[in-house]
Amino acid sequence: MNIVILGAGEVGKQLAWTLSTERNSVAGVDSQADRLTRLHDHFDVMTVQGDCADFGVLKRAGIAKAELLIAASGSDSSNVLACQVARHLGVEKTICRLSTSSLFSAEDGFSSDLLGIDHVILPEEECIARILRVLEHQSLVERVDFNIAAARMSCLRVAPGSVLDGVKLADFPDRELVSSIRFSAVVRDQHLLMPRGDTVLAPDDEVYVAGATASVEALYDLADGESRRPAMVLVAGATRIARGLVPRLVAEGYKVRVIEEDQGEGERLLDELGEGIMVVHGSPTDSHVLEEAGVEECGAFISVQEDDEDNILGCILAKRQGARKVIAVTNKVEYMEIVPALKLVDCGFSPRLMGVNLALNLLGSETARIHAMLHRTRAYVYEFRVVPGSRVCGQRIAAHTTAFPATFALVLRGDQVMPATGDVVLLAGDRVAVIATPEHEQQLAKVFRKRGLFG
Repeated sequence: MNIVILGAGEVGKQLAWTLSTERNSVAGVDSQADRLTRLHDHFDVMTVQGDCADFGVLKRAGIAKAELLIAASGSDSSNVLACQVARHLGVEKTICRLSTSSLFSAEDGFSSDLLGIDHVILPEEECIARILRVLEHQSLVERVDFNIAAARMSCLRVAPGSVLDGVKLADFPDRELVSSIRFSAVVRDQHLLMPRGDTVLAPDDEVYVAGATASVEALYDLADGESRRPAMVLVAGATRIARGLVPRLVAEGYKVRVIEEDQGEGERLLDELGEGIMVVHGSPTDSHVLEEAGVEECGAFISVQEDDEDNILGCILAKRQGARKVIAVTNKVEYMEIVPALKLVDCGFSPRLMGVNLALNLLGSETARIHAMLHRTRAYVYEFRVVPGSRVCGQRIAAHTTAFPATFALVLRGDQVMPATGDVVLLAGDRVAVIATPEHEQQLAKVFRKRGLFG
């Protein structure tokens, strides 16, 4: 496939890396030469320097021959205009990253498709949704949803002394529950482990579990003892993400206090959002300000400031001062890898990684697509479709799982959700969710392709 990616920042770089390794011809466009040099030096990508909304620049990037445009630059207006150009030149599919959905109005009949956009991705809104999900349970640090609501994959942290601490998976105490879920991956000391029956869970392990939504949620209750949803939430920073997050928190019944160093920004936030929140003036990285805001009694502390370092530091201080759960939002790629290793930061989310996930989730071949990049480890959730004539069709899962450093997590058969246990026989049309590292995707894909295709 011929693909043009606009923007060579972290989103564009991750997309270029992923898509260029899958037999695609990729061109990257950005106005900053250093970004393009980094892209060209590390990946098999053609690069063009210039304005992402400039017609001539887009033509030099080969947009007239492209089948897909991913507009992921930092400018909403440039992304929208580029999609219009792409549609004019006959590009088959356009994906547009935006910071807000307010550019369109369904009520007035002004929709994105009128501007040549097939799919809009809103990373900040997805980030807000992910934050709200992990507030539901103390042990929950990440949640992956599928296209059907009955399927779920979640990552739980094993608390010292909890019912999961020291459990050997083959001896799991609730046999009925364990038969309806699949322990799909364990992250231990930053290392990804593919669990087997003799795996023993240890404190601070982060365990990915897949299965029917009701069964996975039953494991939450078992892991936590009780749900204990936080009553009061502290939000650090009156940023754009905060302006989207705070009203959602209030609507869901949380008491919300916002800490903002800039008094004017804090007052504007209060004016915009009205009743239901309290604004505390001061730095979220000042222990005295955190104490004044009531950090000892808060169930969750969420730092959404513009500065990644402040978000991480604020979370560490809040955790030490009594916050039960702390969540940091970061954007720099190095922090996407560092935050999961920090035991004092319970959850870390990146809008940029959300953007990559949302874009990849819209792509794929007849047999395979990337469903999500995981936040807690360098691995992907791949979704493979079983086709007639493939090596897995009509075979038990156990016949293939031992050959790969991966875990078959979930089987979706129509509306039916099944944990991908070894005795399940895969049928044509099944969709199989697999956790694996990118290095092993091609090896996995071979068993799902019809024999004779690409070897």
